[in-house]
Amino acid sequence: MKTRVIVLGLLTFFCAVTFAQSPFEALTESDLAEGEKLFRVHCARCHGIDGGGGEGSNLARSKLKYAPDDESLIRLLGEGIPGTGMPEIWTLDVHQATLVAAYVRTLGQLEAEEMPGDPERGAVVYQSSGGCPACHIVSGHGSGIGPELTDVGDRRGLEYLRQSLVDPANAQSQTMGYQDFLTVRATTPEGQVEGLRINEDAFSVQIRDVGGTVHSLRKDDLVEFEKVFAHSLMPEYGGALTDRDMDDLISYLMSLRAEQ
Repeated sequence: MKTRVIVLGLLTFFCAVTFAQSPFEALTESDLAEGEKLFRVHCARCHGIDGGGGEGSNLARSKLKYAPDDESLIRLLGEGIPGTGMPEIWTLDVHQATLVAAYVRTLGQLEAEEMPGDPERGAVVYQSSGGCPACHIVSGHGSGIGPELTDVGDRRGLEYLRQSLVDPANAQSQTMGYQDFLTVRATTPEGQVEGLRINEDAFSVQIRDVGGTVHSLRKDDLVEFEKVFAHSLMPEYGGALTDRDMDDLISYLMSLRAEQ
């Protein structure tokens, strides 16, 4: 009886160790290259050729909402996400799904880049002259009209961050008009509301203005409704910050990463 208990305990231990290991650990560069090919065939149409998003969500991030671990990401490919536009990919077997999932994980891992400035000084610029907390959240602090930046350093590189500060409209995704931060203008008999579209259907639209107020409007009551593509509510900082402040702010944003 004692021997049986010991054996069962060892089996439980080794099962736990096996489960704790990522299914991607034994994969090679060749496996990842095959995963990329499969991704381009099965996933790129919705998620973009580089995983940056389109009809589907942005996969180039360190944390995925519906796949907190590697096993759930593999499972998600086979089962889809009920209630969303993500279907089950029944043409992939388990091995192929593992290769695709492993490749997707690499999309959220940016190569290390040298920071152009001082991130500690950049944190001061972010809070003061940048005025960034008025629209962005970092670790629960700030307002949420713009993208959350808590782990932006995992998702965006130096050049993208610089462009998003100097020319935010061009840095913003414009895929099919359903990007995450589409600016809209709604004219009512009382005046005009401009802000980010947070929801829209055939009968109504919800807009969050730059002050954070949400307006829910019936389309039948609108005089005019305009979707403003290639436009961003974020101000251009190219002429507002010194070169040093810009480099420091970018460095601070690069330092914002998910907890390891």
